[in-house]
Amino acid sequence: MGTVILNLGGNVLSGGIPDCWLNWQNLQVIKLSNNRLNGSILSSMRTLQSIVSLHLQKNHLSGEIPLSLNNCTDLIILDAGENELHGSISRWIGDSLRKLVVLSLRSNKFSGYIPDKLCTIGSLQVLDLVDNNLIGSIPRRVSKFQAMAKFNGSMGTAISYVIGAGTFVATIVMKGQMLEFGTNLNLVRSMDLSNNKLSGEIPVEVTSLFELQTLNLSHNLLSGTIPDRIGELRSLESVDFSVNKLSGSIPESMSYLTFLSHLNLSFNNLSGVIPSSTQLQSFDSSCYEGNQLCGLPLPKQHSANVAIHNGGGGNDYGFEMEWFYFGMLYEFGMGFWSVFAPVVINRR
Repeated sequence: MGTVILNLGGNVLSGGIPDCWLNWQNLQVIKLSNNRLNGSILSSMRTLQSIVSLHLQKNHLSGEIPLSLNNCTDLIILDAGENELHGSISRWIGDSLRKLVVLSLRSNKFSGYIPDKLCTIGSLQVLDLVDNNLIGSIPRRVSKFQAMAKFNGSMGTAISYVIGAGTFVATIVMKGQMLEFGTNLNLVRSMDLSNNKLSGEIPVEVTSLFELQTLNLSHNLLSGTIPDRIGELRSLESVDFSVNKLSGSIPESMSYLTFLSHLNLSFNNLSGVIPSSTQLQSFDSSCYEGNQLCGLPLPKQHSANVAIHNGGGGNDYGFEMEWFYFGMLYEFGMGFWSVFAPVVINRR
């Protein structure tokens, strides 16, 4: 028997999700994305115990992700992005949905912390929590994302089955573009936590995710330094740490990222010289703006200004030169008026 699919995506369907799932218990793929559906995700979906791929993105769904979905233990792709869902990201997702490969909850209204339990999903290749109201630190247990740390070379039976049926699989944002992945989904490793209110440091455990291709932590409140070992993530193609409160220098190890084609470190508190490498110097200077950095590809004038601003002895020298020129102007003014003032008074 082939894959059982319900594909109603990309229509103009409105109203709530119909409560008819008792009659469709063998469904493996449900696509309700790109519609105008509202209301909540029904708890009756717990009967869909054969489902492996659930696409609800780009609707107007609200409420929380129902606990009843913890019965859908074969779920591999859960995409509920671009809705109006709220509440916290529940721990049960990590406890029950242990086969997840793609979890996308982007552009909703989720709040609270990223639960540590989420990191126990060893099969997770794509984590997309962009544009929510998440707070707290990035869990140090991210190193438990085994599929992001080690490439196993094969897909699970269920996901191979769905792909084999010619079914569209996942929509993922990489390098700022929305891309569709089907048969090549197994090659994708991405973590995007941007546009939240996450704070604290970038955990060094991130640098153990050796297969990661995209890492986006931009537009948060992250502080501290960029981990020195970031250069060990040799598969990285896209890095975005912009608009945070990161300080210190750019690690020399970043020059080892030879596959890097997208970089943005702008608007932080980074300082020092940009490490020399063909890769890092090939990016536009806007990737580094809003910091106290110097060196190529930044303009020479900018680098000179930063050097004067940052140089300790240089500041004393500049201070002395300012007083030197001030003294010259003062003496010139006094001499000028001592000669011409009597002439002006006598003429009057």
